[in-house]
Amino acid sequence: MTRIKYAALALFSIIVLPLSASAGTGIHSHFAAFFDNGSNPNLSFPDTVEGDDIEGPLLKIGAEMMLFTHSVNLQNGDVLNLQNDTLRDTGNGFRDFGLDCALTIDTDGNWTISGSCKSFVSGQDENQHIIKGVHPEKFLVWYKVFEDKKQGTAGYFMREKGEDYAK
Repeated sequence: MTRIKYAALALFSIIVLPLSASAGTGIHSHFAAFFDNGSNPNLSFPDTVEGDDIEGPLLKIGAEMMLFTHSVNLQNGDVLNLQNDTLRDTGNGFRDFGLDCALTIDTDGNWTISGSCKSFVSGQDENQHIIKGVHPEKFLVWYKVFEDKKQGTAGYFMREKGEDYAK
């Protein structure tokens, strides 16, 4: 009897679950943040990066990734909460290294990304970056949404069409 239950469960998983989670086209978002790794004294973060690969081009100019996220099936009014923070005991206290962001997605009409990011770089003050109405007009293009020249950090947003699971 147990074998029959397992066989039925396996058959259900193979046939019914994929049908109930049918895919449809939706919008995916990606957010990536970088910091100056010190290898290029003339590092300048570009305003846009074409294509789905942002890490390779920015590594070549002396930037290193500190955060990468991927979200699916964006809807108007969604808020992306993104955080990556390393807390380190230096012996004289704690120091942060990372990013904490809340980004609002407006998909009505002209796409708009707005919100704020706090960046933490060890040995430097925490900085807040207000993101005011960045419009990622094209798919598969990374748009710079903030840059802090003092800290040597920058954040990018990209959107693409993809397959999502049905609601």
